[in-house]
Amino acid sequence: MKISDPNTIAEAVRARHAELAALLGGADPEELRAPSRLEGWDRLTIVCHLRYGAAASHSITAATLEGRPASFYPGGRETLRPMTLQPAAGEDLDEVVASMIHEAECLDDLWAAMTPEDWTLVAQESEEDLDLGPIALGTLALLRLTEVEVHGDDLAMQASRWSDVFVDAALPARLKRLPTRRSNHRPTDHTVQGTWLLDATDGPAFLIGAADQRVTVEEVSDPAGADAVIRGTKRKLLAFLLGRLDLAELSIDGSRGLADSFHRAFPPP
Repeated sequence: MKISDPNTIAEAVRARHAELAALLGGADPEELRAPSRLEGWDRLTIVCHLRYGAAASHSITAATLEGRPASFYPGGRETLRPMTLQPAAGEDLDEVVASMIHEAECLDDLWAAMTPEDWTLVAQESEEDLDLGPIALGTLALLRLTEVEVHGDDLAMQASRWSDVFVDAALPARLKRLPTRRSNHRPTDHTVQGTWLLDATDGPAFLIGAADQRVTVEEVSDPAGADAVIRGTKRKLLAFLLGRLDLAELSIDGSRGLADSFHRAFPPP
């Protein structure tokens, strides 16, 4: 389960930033206030979220390079996050977009100067503000790529489809994180137990097992023996994991009930 070279990931982030800047830079207030594909969020909410994500990623990277702790949500997620999803008091919509573009460019410039050794450094959050937990800067870059690729599509503004760099890196990385997401994510149904095979028709297959509190994930060469098989392209399987694709659009073998229960065991996104 290898994550692509962080410099390649950072270049993909920069490309997506540039595309979003072009899409949003000419949007009028009515377009920004229009609903997105993400339930409960309009486009402006996504812009604010992407702006904060760029600023927080920059802050964490800079602090880690200097050997200091830094938190994604200083003061705690529950306190800070709601404020990051809306403009500041008195802020015009065009100022929000311009600020998002600026924060993205600052992050791109910082990451462009990173060395291979820099990407291996592990960011440490303060104990009172834990959110991401210890995370290598290379993994932080992949999280940012996930954010801009997925939410760029959520904007419903004809952004280009998810890049191959994103799909190839994010699918195995996302699966690798399932054990910890089951233990520290939103409420999870631990009564759902069994084995699932996520079989990419154009790539690897991954066997996922859940028994009591234990979750295992492994890449397998022989796609057989699972209770439920969920099959599709890498792109579709990743979209399913991220809650952007219905199970009905994938091929199912074995226990349909267990396949239907996958998101109860591993809630997206």
